[in-house]
Amino acid sequence: MANGQVKDTMLADFIWKNAEDLWGDFRHTEFGKVILPFTLLRRLECVLEASRVKVRAAHKEHKDSGLALDSILRQLTGLPFYNTSEYALDNLGSTKTRQNLEDYVSKFSDNARAIFEQFEFASTITKLDKAGILFRICNNFSGIDLHPAVVPDRVMSNIYEHLIRRFGAAVNEGAEDFMTPRDVVHLATTLLLDPDDKLFESNPGLIRTLYDPILGIAAAFNQACAAIQCSSKLTNQFLFYFLMAAYSHLRSLGNEASQTNLSLEIIKEIRVPLPSLAEQEAICRQLEASLSNLDCLAGKVGDSLALLNERRTALITAAVTGQIDLREDIA
Repeated sequence: MANGQVKDTMLADFIWKNAEDLWGDFRHTEFGKVILPFTLLRRLECVLEASRVKVRAAHKEHKDSGLALDSILRQLTGLPFYNTSEYALDNLGSTKTRQNLEDYVSKFSDNARAIFEQFEFASTITKLDKAGILFRICNNFSGIDLHPAVVPDRVMSNIYEHLIRRFGAAVNEGAEDFMTPRDVVHLATTLLLDPDDKLFESNPGLIRTLYDPILGIAAAFNQACAAIQCSSKLTNQFLFYFLMAAYSHLRSLGNEASQTNLSLEIIKEIRVPLPSLAEQEAICRQLEASLSNLDCLAGKVGDSLALLNERRTALITAAVTGQIDLREDIA
């Protein structure tokens, strides 16, 4: 198993550990209805973190101006979604957690809020609140770092797939009942492009289209799909690491729309360094060794965070239930 896959699985397992707090109040077949939307919420929160102050200020300034506020806020985030709430998972409070969380989710843009509605998240929030564990779950997820700089989109996709597989296993159903596996998408792309290798080589810029009939929408290819095939002078692994390093820059080149895309013209202008094959392989070996060490450290940090969250929750519980004598401090 590749190092990246190990890290994805470790983080997915760490996230799924929240299920330990659900036993007794939720059936095991319901765990996914809690874990999946909270994971999504934390990811959206991390993605939007850098722009949230600007978005809240712009919303306050323009909400009664009659301007196209939705477009303004999307431009500020540089993304097709935003959130205008003052709340986040780490500041919901322990007394009005449900009300504050509901406010938080309601302040997402329509397209993001619709996802939580499909999860029936409001019902899940109410059930967690009645069980007395809503604050604890929110607190747990607030401590998971899912920022894109730490967890790139591809890794986040892998993590979510792992979580869906866990949910599928809990209800005795396969992941294919909930999603299109990546190997199926890859196979479809290969079948589309592979027969036309010579045609692509002789016609630079040639475009092939594919009809994606899944659910009647572009569910598998998500409206935009690109396949890069390496020449004999470039290894797949070296190109992968280069694209990972240039991720933020490449995103900044995208065309602004409901979904940011890199056009063929933009892709053709990207310059990739081209050391010798021997140097590429040496660079990749060194990177793999270094990343392996970082994965081990990340696992240890994850375990430490889980322990700290557990102790923090225990301390709060002890303080509010009278298990800690605070009379001297009050006096």
